[in-house]
Amino acid sequence: MYEFTEADLKSNQRGFLTQGQRDYLKTIGEGGVRVQKGNIKFAVFFMFLGLCITLGLYLQNEDSRAALFSNPLNILVFPAIIVIVGLVLAFSVWLARRISELLKKADLKVAEGKIRLDSHFNSGAGFTSYYVYVGKKRFGFTDDMSHTFKEGEKYRVYYVKVSAYELIMSYEKM
Repeated sequence: MYEFTEADLKSNQRGFLTQGQRDYLKTIGEGGVRVQKGNIKFAVFFMFLGLCITLGLYLQNEDSRAALFSNPLNILVFPAIIVIVGLVLAFSVWLARRISELLKKADLKVAEGKIRLDSHFNSGAGFTSYYVYVGKKRFGFTDDMSHTFKEGEKYRVYYVKVSAYELIMSYEKM
């Protein structure tokens, strides 16, 4: 959650984001793009590792070499894999850039109502998700927010929503 100032709250009350809040959103968007670009190195490495292992196994003895070269489609699979993985990686970077641009132009939204706190332990993943309901609007957190929001009290929350990102920019107790 963005650590807002009184000036941020006043600007949000008027329906605007401050430059500091816009910079925060820009940083989050650019971070997503950097992560996707960083993932490309790992994906390409493991793709080529898998291709090398597969080719190594095929070329290990005469029978498997004969099986590999018996059908031209067997050879065409390797470049096809490279093209498909390349397209998936390019799409993921494009999507991250698009979300980054949308975050830079995000509109401020408002939710208000009584606070209800909830949590859910995911035994498969081994962690707890915490939820804050403001009226009917649900916000998810990785930390317990009971120290920030008091159950049953009325709040107004200013937030932005872009794709999977739902970020609280400021809030006020009513």
